[in-house]
Amino acid sequence: EPQVTLTGVTVSRGDGVTRQVLGEIDALSARFSFLSALRGQPEFNAFEFTRPKIRIERGTDGNLDWSNEGLLSEAVRSVSPSATGGQQIEAAADAEVGSVRVLDGEIVLIDAASGRHFEARSVNAEIDWAKLSAPLSGKASFTYDALPVTMTLETGAPLLLIGGQDAVVDLSTALPGMTGSFKGEVNLRNGLAGASSIELALSDFSAVTGLARLRIAGTESWKSASLKTQLLMADSEWRLEDLNFEVNDSRGNGFLALRHVAGARPVLSGTLALEHLELEDLLQALSIEIGDRADVRLPSLTRWLDFDLRLSAVTAALPPFELTSVGASVIGRGDELKLLIADSNFLDGSLSARISGSGEGFSGGADLALTISEAQLGDLAKGLGLEGPIVIGKGSVDLNARLTGAGWRSNIEGMSGTLSVSAGPGRLEGFDAEGVRRLALDRAYFQLSAAGSGSFGFDRFDMSARFAEGSAEIEKSLFVGTGQSLSLSGIVPYSRKALAMIGQMSQPTSMVAQEDLRFFIGGGFADPVISPIPHSVGTSP
Repeated sequence: EPQVTLTGVTVSRGDGVTRQVLGEIDALSARFSFLSALRGQPEFNAFEFTRPKIRIERGTDGNLDWSNEGLLSEAVRSVSPSATGGQQIEAAADAEVGSVRVLDGEIVLIDAASGRHFEARSVNAEIDWAKLSAPLSGKASFTYDALPVTMTLETGAPLLLIGGQDAVVDLSTALPGMTGSFKGEVNLRNGLAGASSIELALSDFSAVTGLARLRIAGTESWKSASLKTQLLMADSEWRLEDLNFEVNDSRGNGFLALRHVAGARPVLSGTLALEHLELEDLLQALSIEIGDRADVRLPSLTRWLDFDLRLSAVTAALPPFELTSVGASVIGRGDELKLLIADSNFLDGSLSARISGSGEGFSGGADLALTISEAQLGDLAKGLGLEGPIVIGKGSVDLNARLTGAGWRSNIEGMSGTLSVSAGPGRLEGFDAEGVRRLALDRAYFQLSAAGSGSFGFDRFDMSARFAEGSAEIEKSLFVGTGQSLSLSGIVPYSRKALAMIGQMSQPTSMVAQEDLRFFIGGGFADPVISPIPHSVGTSP
């Protein structure tokens, strides 16, 4: 079986100054049979390309710049889909191929529609293709952006694929930090077609997204991720059905649909059930800044998409707190966005919340409504890092606020609204009622810590306040205990962690004929100063 080798091969089109080089090959060899050569029609096979440099252009219409002459082009023009899902061509257009081997090649793909270039170097490939009408299988390795990539491909309709028609392919690929597989219909002119099975596994999420030049806010903490789904395409909608995914060892499932709307942004809708949800990541992905995560902010999903999503999670975290049995929804249209937590278990009670606003990152402002019912208020206060006396016991909180600016945790001066808190039996930890009375007998002022480490027990607690510009006006704060009560009112400049209030304690039943104690309380949260008010100053708070 003889072999022919050509060296210094150049493939071009055009003449003179319009000549464009499509490929250069150091050496091209192929085998052929004597009998076919004697007939004057040698049939070549077992092709080998040594150090080829190939240039392929994909036009704005999606077509590839294949030559319009030769057996391959003739076969592409005559191919049609077969009843079994493969391809069929006229017998006269068929020809033997055999195998194709590429050694140390380079391929440059230029996409005129996007203006992007794909350049693969150190290409080594082996392709098995018995004849033009037969299925094709192959494997290849190359480097892209200095990263090693391996790929395998199988298709029963290679001519349909080359000609820009729908063809079923089975593709798998691997590169550092990622493996993936795809099985379904592909069209080199229009992209995916019909139904497809997709699997992805990213062991190094940041490396892969950096390579793809695709970084999304809310994914900063992602280390690994995987996805398995059935992709269905119909009209203007892509559907991810039987969707199973995993992020940082937390699993989830459900379905998503991406609908393209003429003259508007695409709409992402669906239902997802998760083992664990990082609420801060979700807020970041929706361009809601609650803290200063980084100097350079990544683009958010709201830049490209509208939303109509339903979410459920076994657990959800908004550090330092954790919620369980969470049901939530995200609805976004244009520059308006609404995030709703319909229900969740929180600190032995329940929590629901709604935040809605407009503008990029809620630059147009946002409204927050938060309801906490029958939760452990002491744990809430500790989680928020509140200093000074704190309420211990189960209670409820209602917060309605208007929010402006980004980084709400560090920009509390930009909040305004109302707050109400109520609780059943409990205690005000850090307020020693008997110690305060004792020191008030003969001191003009003293720090609260000097009164002792006791607490004020109560049967009922009610508080209401209005706040704005970093300061709260306490309209009512009443602790009612057995035989005595404590009321507080005044101003709390919370942005400076300070107090400026008047308090009044009624006498306990054990103390006969003692008048109520009135006092100023001011200074810092951690250890405020108490100054008793002489009875001559007035009789009402």
